[in-house]
Amino acid sequence: ADSPPGGGGGGGGRCRFSAVCPFPYARDGRADSVAPLGVVVCSASRGEERFSSLAAAVRAAPEGATVLLGEGETELDGALLLQRPLTLLGARNAVLTARGGGSVVVVDLPGGGAAGGLPPPTLSIVGVGVVQRATEQPGVASACAREGEPARAAAGYAVVVRAGRAELTQCTVQSALSGGCFVSAAASAALRGCHFGAAAMHGVLVSGRARVEMSHCHVHSTGAAGVEARGRSKVRLHCCRVRHSSRSGLFATAFAEAHAEYCNVFQCRFAGIECAGQSEVRVHSCRVHDGERGGLLALGRSSLRVDACAVSRNAMAGVSARGSGRVVVADSAVTSGRASGVHVSEDASATVEHCRVEANGLCGVELSGSAATLVARRNVVRGNGGEAFALPSPQCGGCVQLEGNDLG
Repeated sequence: ADSPPGGGGGGGGRCRFSAVCPFPYARDGRADSVAPLGVVVCSASRGEERFSSLAAAVRAAPEGATVLLGEGETELDGALLLQRPLTLLGARNAVLTARGGGSVVVVDLPGGGAAGGLPPPTLSIVGVGVVQRATEQPGVASACAREGEPARAAAGYAVVVRAGRAELTQCTVQSALSGGCFVSAAASAALRGCHFGAAAMHGVLVSGRARVEMSHCHVHSTGAAGVEARGRSKVRLHCCRVRHSSRSGLFATAFAEAHAEYCNVFQCRFAGIECAGQSEVRVHSCRVHDGERGGLLALGRSSLRVDACAVSRNAMAGVSARGSGRVVVADSAVTSGRASGVHVSEDASATVEHCRVEANGLCGVELSGSAATLVARRNVVRGNGGEAFALPSPQCGGCVQLEGNDLG
């Protein structure tokens, strides 16, 4: 289930970093322990200094220092506020925890806008577990939760990046109260080899022109979307695994942009990958399968491009365009779904080229609605439960162009 899609009409190619890039996420390559119990600050100016608390060490650490966090669990009284470029390096079993509604780690680096063309200040967290534990807080409701989401998804996310750039490497982030990681405003983050799971809300939420790159990450068991981009933000997923989300695995909305490559998205409660609200999503060489609703979904004037992907065994349509959504599917396989392989409805449009659409429970490609548009060129469409192409009556206003398709 974790191998990249194979070649031949659906999911071709390998990760271009395959020699050093295992699919879908990297193993932990740290030493068993990088520090003794306690906290050590290493800096060029002051050498090694030992501290009894992490908060005191962070306050004393000069810019560019490394804070070594030893093995074991460190429970914080409040959020760990990181306001200067540092490296927080944990031993293999180093874990930061907090209870209640507050965040565990907050990155707020001044000058985060990279004014004058200079790179933004960067804070690195390597090999640290971050766990937000639940406590009973009656009457607390989330200000940012979607309608219908649990009220326990109350306060701050476990890790919050407010300003500057944060780089998280081989970290584990969990939240019983809220979400895993929230990157806001014009901040940016690089998430490498991290696990985001057991979250009441999103695994990763990106908002307000923020920029996030995720590579070799595992996002699972989330109460909202596994990864969500909104508000003109941009997110890129490379060799990630996203599974068991209570909504869509990857969701883009409100003018956001998302790009997923060599990813495995499966067993999500809604669509595997969904875009809405004039967002733009590109999906390359991914597997999207075993979704409880559908595979890939474009709604409401959004744009979805799917290249060299394998879409299979979804409970509803493998690829669906609704509203005024626009979909292009090329060199992909859409197979073994319970409904139609590709479904286009309302005012939506779809272009399907060089694809294999086989063994779906209903039609191969289904067009419905008065103004839906379909262009299908040089596809193999066969072995489906219904018609190869289920088209509306001629008097409907939509446009249909079929060229060189193999219907078996």
